[in-house]
Amino acid sequence: MKTSFAAVDLGAASGRVVLGTFGPSGFTLKEVHRFTNTPVTIDGVLCWDVDYLFDQTLTGLTLAVKSAATDGSHLSGIAVDSWGVDYGLVDESSVLVAPMRHYRATTELVVQQSHEQVSEREAYAITGITELAMNTCFQLIRDAEQGLLRPGVTALLTPDLWTAWLTGVHGAERTIASTTGLIAWANLDWSDGLMELYGIPRFTVAPIADTGSQAGVTLPSITERIGASAPIPVYRAPAHDTASAFAAVTSIESDAAVISCGTWALVGCLTAKPILSEAAENARFTNEVAADGSALLVRNLSGTWILEACLRIWSLEDKNDNRKQGESDPSALRAHLLAEAAQDSARVDGTIDCGDPTLISTKDMPAELMRLYRSEHGAAELTRPRMVRLILESLAKSFSITINKTMELTGKSFDEVIMIGGGSRIDQLVALTAQATGLPVRVRHQEATSIGNICVQAVSAGLFDSLGAARAVIDETQAEIIKDRNHP
Repeated sequence: MKTSFAAVDLGAASGRVVLGTFGPSGFTLKEVHRFTNTPVTIDGVLCWDVDYLFDQTLTGLTLAVKSAATDGSHLSGIAVDSWGVDYGLVDESSVLVAPMRHYRATTELVVQQSHEQVSEREAYAITGITELAMNTCFQLIRDAEQGLLRPGVTALLTPDLWTAWLTGVHGAERTIASTTGLIAWANLDWSDGLMELYGIPRFTVAPIADTGSQAGVTLPSITERIGASAPIPVYRAPAHDTASAFAAVTSIESDAAVISCGTWALVGCLTAKPILSEAAENARFTNEVAADGSALLVRNLSGTWILEACLRIWSLEDKNDNRKQGESDPSALRAHLLAEAAQDSARVDGTIDCGDPTLISTKDMPAELMRLYRSEHGAAELTRPRMVRLILESLAKSFSITINKTMELTGKSFDEVIMIGGGSRIDQLVALTAQATGLPVRVRHQEATSIGNICVQAVSAGLFDSLGAARAVIDETQAEIIKDRNHP
């Protein structure tokens, strides 16, 4: 018998539906649908195009049902993961009552105003979450001021919103809830004290749901839409994509640092307890909840978003340049510039901090990179290949600094680095990371988020008795598929 699970992985730049199948010969992983995630502007505000994204999700689940049946399997579960902090405000029927804002549409003003009620140190000591303008708590303060938080309206974080639309059930999976800046580590539940001080009504948030619990089954309309013969269980796998990714490759006993490099780059490790010290706060480390309930101690950095934001602008420039007609394809431009950046002529003097908050919301990434570089290293002309080299070397250096600080905060001594995510596909970045950290870099699953999601579903469905057992089967089967791009 074969058993399949569908992971809906929503990323800030794209989404995908991935089918994981366990059978007599081990494990197979198949991406059945991928779709772009392009924000839209509504009334002058940057928002997520949730109608399009959910429709594409259902298209992917339809393909997953068909693919499983064709392979002699059946779809036994669905779970959704995504980026953190953003949410939709819905009524009791799960209908949005306002557009779903994008985290890049936030402002520092609300953060400054919040300090009148709660200092940054006080909030960090409770939640362990680094203060950023995009944090859910500050977005909810804004919505409260605008009168949007009224009885009957619930804020559902992105994957919880998808789960509600699939099942009709409202809940807040713990790993994604931990990104809000409103979860207290003392009891791993909503902090009533913080919410009261922030002026966020308690009825705004859904009850916390355990990671791995079953939210329900697909609604009749969803079951029919995706072509399933019977309702499909919908699980609350680690809904925060970082928690799912770490679940695929590491455990609390591991002596490896982990770099999950996608649009965002998350660098750190699992710890038995959160580190809520002033030193951790000053170093900009955040403590989120991991799949097993331990602490996911990571520093958030801008990841491949920096490169992709530059490529979008350069591609548009080339498209508007009559001399470069036909040379504006982003994929071709990306491959060309990565090759050019590997040449000695592209070397740069010095790096920038990829944790700089200005990189989150800038609309002109090449100009912002030039500003940051010149402020640190003086006037210099950065050609496109040199700017790509700057991005790669800066990421590697930021990874190294963060790993060293992680060891200092935790007392751990890492003997290797595990690298996952889209950034691990860039061989030059992997090599530069090994060089910067002085540690061997082991490239693992590029679709680690989907694999972690599927692992937890398989345990929840009773197929395995532990995450470690599910990982062992997947690692053994996938060993031949993972390219040998490790660097000593």
